[in-house]
Amino acid sequence: MEFVRPLEPILIIDDVQDIRDYLNQILTELGFEDILESRDFESAKTLIVEKSPNVIFLDIELPDTDGTEILEYLNDNYPHTYVVMCSGHNSLENVQNTWELGAKGFIAKPFNAKKVDTVMKRLELI
Repeated sequence: MEFVRPLEPILIIDDVQDIRDYLNQILTELGFEDILESRDFESAKTLIVEKSPNVIFLDIELPDTDGTEILEYLNDNYPHTYVVMCSGHNSLENVQNTWELGAKGFIAKPFNAKKVDTVMKRLELI
């Protein structure tokens, strides 16, 4: 029998409440239950330390810091956490940059349930 690494808890870091709500709703409809939210990196740090999320959906553009800086921090300090970058700017350069920095996925905004489901299924295979 093959061991599948659990994907929960899941943390959503995005400064826009509507985006967090929508992504939370999608994940809930996909069957996930342990979903955390944060509007910025400062408040996310506490959740990361206390809850050890296995998946983090991370907005590239946050008011308190750049998402790529957070990605580097997470890779250095939490290398087993899967980070999925989210952005409204899905240029090839943006996507390539996040992959090179160690993201395990990229979702362009506006996203939908199918995109989120595809990314989560891909993470289960890593």
